[in-house]
Amino acid sequence: GGLELFHVFRFDTPDGKEYRPLTLTANGDGKMLWQWKGLPAPAPLYGLDRLAAHPGVPILVTEGEKVADAAEKIFPDFVAVTSPGGSKSPGKAEWSHVQGRKVVIWGDADEPGREYADEVARLCSEAGTASVSLVDVADGFPRGWDLADASADASAQAAAALASA
Repeated sequence: GGLELFHVFRFDTPDGKEYRPLTLTANGDGKMLWQWKGLPAPAPLYGLDRLAAHPGVPILVTEGEKVADAAEKIFPDFVAVTSPGGSKSPGKAEWSHVQGRKVVIWGDADEPGREYADEVARLCSEAGTASVSLVDVADGFPRGWDLADASADASAQAAAALASA
């Protein structure tokens, strides 16, 4: 097994979602300790352990850690990963681990989700993926919908959308 490097905590507050990274870092004495701070760039992909454990399996890139965990359950034939930090930070992640793999990208059903998916597609292509495709979530999904919102009916709809990617 690998060493845990970071955790991302999500807090639902009255003002909305708040994310706080907890990162394993070395202090001045060289001792490793957990600190409430972000990862230095390039950050490892969230789900990198799953990616390493399943070589050759297609990759499903989602927008956000909660969504990657949900996608892993909905689509067991894929390894779900995401860039730490959500839609605003795909360029701060290390994408080299997708080299030679089939990658499908599923952004949230909104404009930031589409921008995220387009940027991840560019980064994955630059990293040398075998293929890159995007799931079209503009048709048939409510604005802002993501895979963490999937009910049984929505999961079937999501499976059909993924099959057409």
